[in-house]
Amino acid sequence: MHAILATNGRVRDNATRSKVPYLLKGIVFGNDGRALSPWHTTKKNGRRYRYYIPQRYTKEHAGVSGLPRLPAVELESAVLDQLRAILRSPELVGEVLPQAAQLDPTLDEAKVTVAMTRLDAIWDQLFPAEQARIVKLLVEKVIVSPNDLEVRLRANGIEQLVLEMSLKPIEQKEEALA
Repeated sequence: MHAILATNGRVRDNATRSKVPYLLKGIVFGNDGRALSPWHTTKKNGRRYRYYIPQRYTKEHAGVSGLPRLPAVELESAVLDQLRAILRSPELVGEVLPQAAQLDPTLDEAKVTVAMTRLDAIWDQLFPAEQARIVKLLVEKVIVSPNDLEVRLRANGIEQLVLEMSLKPIEQKEEALA
């Protein structure tokens, strides 16, 4: 116990955070405009429950914002379901293609479709850190109200992601040749 306490608090905090990733940290807000903070509780059996709570909970009292504490797994799943539905949308390819082609003129409809389909197919195999990076690349803000969830995308997030996904095979081929 003393050895743990002797460790720098910032180092301990980072170690704890790395074990408990919060996919939406820094991008999830209540409909009052205030951020929701990652929070967890650990039961006697050692099981950890993760939540997002309105910051007003910590300064005032529970329930003051009109939002309950939101189970992290459910909120993150709802956001990911919306993102994956967006990535599967055929209309999105038509919207993304002109901007993506400006970033890389070699991109065409087939490459954009393959990149988006591939991401959806491999999502569950990605490390949590990579999932969080992609979510932050795509999502500007998540707004939660008592009856609704709004996911606001970044202006060029999908185009950047498509560009990354289309470059991966080229980079892997170059590494194999080296």
